[in-house]
Parts: sequence; structure tokens; C-alpha cells
Amino acid sequence: MAIFVFDGVEELDAVGVYEVLGAAKHLHPPLDLTVRFRALKEQITGALGMKFLAHEVRRDLEAVDLLIIPGGSGRTEVVQDSEWLKSLLDFGTEKPVASVCTGALILMAAGLLAGRKATTHRSAMDELRGTAQVVDQRIVEDGLVTTAGGITASIDLGLHLLRKHFAPELAAEVAEYLEYRENPNP
Repeated sequence: MAIFVFDGVEELDAVGVYEVLGAAKHLHPPLDLTVRFRALKEQITGALGMKFLAHEVRRDLEAVDLLIIPGGSGRTEVVQDSEWLKSLLDFGTEKPVASVCTGALILMAAGLLAGRKATTHRSAMDELRGTAQVVDQRIVEDGLVTTAGGITASIDLGLHLLRKHFAPELAAEVAEYLEYRENPNP
């Protein structure tokens, strides 16, 4: 799995899902799960100033089996990169892709949300309407695309991915380890 990070990324969008998936691997080292931060450059500065060092600096999405797109103010620059959006569209029509918060707007710009059910941060729901069928839930899955609502939904997304791709018991174990109670849909 890869989490795409960019300048202006909302830190918890990226780190929350990373924490959940990383905790699963920590609790079960033989688990076939690798999570990497992927970016278009080595050092990334988050929306609140946190510095990220990417595990991988690559434009292509080769060797990724599931891609997670966080949101953040830097998304406006990302959606202007038509070459990268094209590779995201190609990826998302063949393999699973997920977004956290306003990362859904990046998926929308790539063309992955047309006619799909999706969610995003409440402040961006109007922007998503007209392209996607906006659903006011923390996690929405439609085909190969999964979207997660607000910033803290990154943790819920990580648990959802563990349930879906591994086992419900693993997700429950990680939630207990993190002392996290999942938020119900509104």
C-alpha cells in the first residue's frame, strides 16, 4: 500500500491511516503488509508544518496494490498535474484507491468519482456534488474507490482497509491496541 503525500497534505489524513496499518504489521510481523509514503519529491511539508521524508520518490504507480490519497490545502497544486492525474485515473480503474478528507477532490479531478457514491470533509461536500453522489458517512465504498470523510476518518479508513483486505479480527485487535473507538456514521 502507498500513501501519496504532497506539500500541504493534512498531516492526520496521512499519519492516521499509516498508524493503523503500521500497528497491524507491528502486532503481526509476518503479515503481508507494507505501507510506504510515496511523493514526487523527497521532503514534504504538511499543512501544519510537519516534515515528511518519503519512502519512495516516484511519479509512476508501479508496484502499488492500493493507493491512499490524503487531503489538504496542497491538493490544488496536485490537481494541476495532468500527467500525474492521468496515471491516477489509470491506476484507479484497475486497482483499489482510497481517499481521506479532501483527498476525494483529487480523485474527482482525476475522473475517478464521476457518478460514484463518495464522501469528503464537510466543507468540501458542495464541491464534490455534481460529479459524485455525496453520502454523509465516514466511509463510503463504491467499486474500487473508497472515500473517508473528515480528517479523523483516516483512522476509520485504516480499520476499514484491514477488515476488507485482511480480517475483521485484525481490525478489532488494532483498534483495541490503539484504544480507539470507531466513530459511527452520522
